[in-house]
Amino acid sequence: IANVTSSSSSLISNTTGGIVITITGSNLGDSVSSFDARVGRITCASVSMITSHTQFTCVSPPGTGLNKAMSLAVGNQSPSLLSPFNISTFALSYYSPLVTGVSNTTTAGGFVTIYGYNFGQVDSSINSIFIGPLPCRAPQRAQHTSVVCTILPSLPPSNATIMVVNITIDGQPNNVDLVEPVIFQ
Repeated sequence: IANVTSSSSSLISNTTGGIVITITGSNLGDSVSSFDARVGRITCASVSMITSHTQFTCVSPPGTGLNKAMSLAVGNQSPSLLSPFNISTFALSYYSPLVTGVSNTTTAGGFVTIYGYNFGQVDSSINSIFIGPLPCRAPQRAQHTSVVCTILPSLPPSNATIMVVNITIDGQPNNVDLVEPVIFQ
């Protein structure tokens, strides 16, 4: 039975993936073709054997969220959170979204583009977007670095109002302390 004893100490990745994860243990097999390593439900890329039966590496897949359980199957075993091959004490987290800018916003409503990092690549992982108290609806992710959404027309403020953008992706809110405020006119 495979036994995992350690994993890379830093298991945090940007949403594009690409960090090398090192897994150490025993009875891990002697061929990468017999491995099925996953982060959450997504298979790791570029599995490499470092030392037969005891150590291998893989590359984290793209993703979003916190504490994505890692699992490993050796041979024809199925990776499962309940299997003896589960790396239950090891999980990978992805960086939270970071907003760096927003396209022009007006009280007339319309499309808004939010720029930043770690927005992921799956539209369904966007939980919510707010510009101040206004929800930004129908989000569409153009890439890991931008999201387009729609705000409805609203009452004009008495003068320019500064609002903060809040975005939550796969349960992770952006760090509001780092957000550039939006001037809403």
